[in-house]
Amino acid sequence: MTYCVGIKTKEGVVLASDSRTNAGLDNVNIYSKMLTYDVGDRTVIIVTSGNLGTSQAVFKSIENDIKDQNTSLSLNTCKDFQEIASYIGKLNIKHSSPDGVNTDSLVFGSTFIIGGQIHGQELEIYMVYPQGNYIRPADSKPYLVIGEVKYGKPILDRVITPNVSIGDASRCALISMDSTLKSDLTVGPPIDIAVFQKDEKKISYLKCLNTNDKDYAMICDTWSNKVLQAFDTFPKFDWEK
Repeated sequence: MTYCVGIKTKEGVVLASDSRTNAGLDNVNIYSKMLTYDVGDRTVIIVTSGNLGTSQAVFKSIENDIKDQNTSLSLNTCKDFQEIASYIGKLNIKHSSPDGVNTDSLVFGSTFIIGGQIHGQELEIYMVYPQGNYIRPADSKPYLVIGEVKYGKPILDRVITPNVSIGDASRCALISMDSTLKSDLTVGPPIDIAVFQKDEKKISYLKCLNTNDKDYAMICDTWSNKVLQAFDTFPKFDWEK
């Protein structure tokens, strides 16, 4: 399984994903679930959860279409992020149903979060479903999560608002990932994180973090210590001695 998060703020977007593809007592593999395209007038960051074969095939098709100068549709030719979401949705359907095989796209499909900006347009973030359709997040809760969402979502619900800073959004994304890692063995490091600031020409921060890396450890250890300190300040029940 996996866990991915995408956050949209007024200052930019943050996307993060884990790298575990199989989990078991003796079977753990690692594969990056993030693709970035940072060329010309656009920055596009994609993370994915679901069937690994489908995700790999979609990413490969995206890369091939970018290189193919004869194709009419690619990340480089889409006029806006809605068209990008539609393009990835079509690839998702195509690769979740191999030629000659009648399959349920819910079984072999993947889910994608796409974020970024085309110069002169608004910041955007979309979720693309296995069926090929897509949504934006609600204005009141400007984030999207896919995969094993139940452990990392509570901190997002408390912290992420339309006015959150991109720095706080980045820290919250890493804490959300850490909460999931601690509670679910099917989600594991390293963590890929990308931060794009509004109207910039390049991704501001792009790293693959292990749990002992300075940026990751500082944020997660501080959060854990502060939670314990807050817990110690609770007043006691009347029945406690």
